Amino acid sequence: MRALAGSPDAVRALTDLAALLVPEMADWCLADELQPPDLVRRLVAVGRDGPLGLPTSLGPVRAQRSSAQSVGLLARLNDAPGRRLRLSAGQLAALSGSDDVRLRAQADLALSLGTTDALVLGITSQDDLLGVLTIGRVDGEFSARDLDVLTDLTALAGLALNGARLRTLQRSVSTALQQSLLPHLPVVRDLSLAARFTPAGRSLAVGGDWYDAFALPSGGVALVVGDATGHDVLAAARMAELRNLLRALAVDRRDSPAGTLSRLDRVLGQVANELSGTCVYAQVVSRADGRSLRWSSAGHLPPVLLRDGVAVLLDTPADLMLGVRPDTERHDHERELQVGDLLVLYTDGLVEDRQVGLDERLELLRQLVEQLAPGGTEVLADQLVSRLASLEDDVAVLVVRVEPR
Repeated sequence: MRALAGSPDAVRALTDLAALLVPEMADWCLADELQPPDLVRRLVAVGRDGPLGLPTSLGPVRAQRSSAQSVGLLARLNDAPGRRLRLSAGQLAALSGSDDVRLRAQADLALSLGTTDALVLGITSQDDLLGVLTIGRVDGEFSARDLDVLTDLTALAGLALNGARLRTLQRSVSTALQQSLLPHLPVVRDLSLAARFTPAGRSLAVGGDWYDAFALPSGGVALVVGDATGHDVLAAARMAELRNLLRALAVDRRDSPAGTLSRLDRVLGQVANELSGTCVYAQVVSRADGRSLRWSSAGHLPPVLLRDGVAVLLDTPADLMLGVRPDTERHDHERELQVGDLLVLYTDGLVEDRQVGLDERLELLRQLVEQLAPGGTEVLADQLVSRLASLEDDVAVLVVRVEPR
């Protein structure tokens, strides 16, 4: 029962419920999820010997049906006391002669399985009908104790379906907010830029990852990848605040990355002390004799720099994350850049894996950059996400290659 209540989605919840019932309490089970405005999706059709073969008229498992609440057993369930129907073999036989095509098909299926007693149970939450459980026995009847257990199980299933629906809604809102705030990359004559953002694929694992790139008053280009603290619906809003504050401070004056992040710390301490996170802020600076990369890391993972086919981690001591202490001392780091150099900035969702150490994952990232960089910045960004991201956390990746002037 605890596993049922904690199910991450409707498919898992109803599959777990069916596994609890067949074969211990029932010989077969059908489970449907109701979706607004008027859709029904069958998620489970299982008997003692495995998946049930459904008649063509009932459609395959996972198929959606519209206007389904006005026909078949579901139409009767809505008006039944306690959202519960009980049908004997004789009653099923009578329904098999119904003018309602769907009701007739449902009764015929139950009879074809040899059903002697069938229950149609509404799965509800706060009186909203979220799903339907239909179970049957081919020998004997359900006891009073069975009905009590089934009442408890459908109540838990209602909690699971409602929770899954809320998590899906919350995650979709957060993801939409994140994606709407991610910027269009600027067109820069001597740089090729590619970026990817992939939201976490499960539950509420929606964080505050972001990337950014914009022109500086000095004529250089700012490159940022960061991760605002949090994995909830507010994380995307925190990300937007941090990103916008950093942008404003970066273009306000000609300052180094460390200087800009120090000013950001002071601003956060004064007006937004609830904001915190990690980031790498880098600047590609053009000079008469070439270009250079200057960066400062606020508790973030090291960028990767590829030159002449060899990738290295720009592994310098990372300063404290943003928003912790307004007087944090921050440091700049610098490397000369050459035509053909390639830089990869990323968030921790790309490399963190609960089963593998971080050092090993960073080495894998370094090797993949060497292998995949010849395909270009877009291919590299795609492949890094597809090969490394676990989808248990958000992922932001920014790839930059230095082109001839």
